[in-house]
Amino acid sequence: MANQQRNLTSESIFQRFFTSVLALLGQLRELETWQTLLYWVLWRVIPKRRRILRLIQELQPLHQNASPEMRTLRDEVFTKSCLELKRPEHAETLLEVLNGAHHPLGFEQIFLAAIYPVLVKRDMAVIPMATGTEHRLDVEVGYLGHNEDYFFWVFEIDGTKRLTLGTPLNPREAVRDDKRYVVYSLGSNRLVDTDFAEYAERWLLDSPRLTIALPLLAAAYADQWILNARLYLNHILTDLKKRNYYVTAMTVPDFERERLSLLRRLSLDRLRKRRLQSERRKR
Repeated sequence: MANQQRNLTSESIFQRFFTSVLALLGQLRELETWQTLLYWVLWRVIPKRRRILRLIQELQPLHQNASPEMRTLRDEVFTKSCLELKRPEHAETLLEVLNGAHHPLGFEQIFLAAIYPVLVKRDMAVIPMATGTEHRLDVEVGYLGHNEDYFFWVFEIDGTKRLTLGTPLNPREAVRDDKRYVVYSLGSNRLVDTDFAEYAERWLLDSPRLTIALPLLAAAYADQWILNARLYLNHILTDLKKRNYYVTAMTVPDFERERLSLLRRLSLDRLRKRRLQSERRKR
């Protein structure tokens, strides 16, 4: 009887391991798996690795209620964003901004770290703002317009609020000195449907023999967070474009704002006419 139980146990372990191997081989057929593997190998050999690891050590510890996997995910997203940044000072600025969160859960830092390289490429500045609210990260995002006017808006990123790609925007207006700007109160939780444990179980089928692949899974899961965060950022930027001069416009009378808008349209019309004339000359 004992021998039969021992045989059944060994067969169960073998069957479980065999099923896990088949699942892993199935994932190896996908292009995304090889891209993640390539990234993981490059990360081990690039010269920037030591500097980024030093910055990771300086990241603010997460709140005690944060899950153990959240730090791994946050560090992975931070690493990927730092690799996209061309200048070391940009990575240090990102570190400073993320450390401005008050008792972070990790979600709010992940969201901002994911969109930060996009903002830098658009020549936008990100400035941390003090907040006394727990699990929140407040930042000001701004840029210089064509007349050297400073345009800005504010993100209030809450680590406890739910956010999906379909979450509607509900911005509010505020005034600072002679500037009018928009405040976006954003969630950051559940931007990706499954959590890290579920994602790992889907790949490994809860097999302890294949835990060596966990770093690869963290990298793949971070990619999904980065993608969704940037998709939602595009939603915000589209909303800002619709607001035109109303964003960070000086608190001037309505007729003056309309005059500025009219002048801008006339300037665009002149540019279009010049472009058409130039194309005709080339012909």
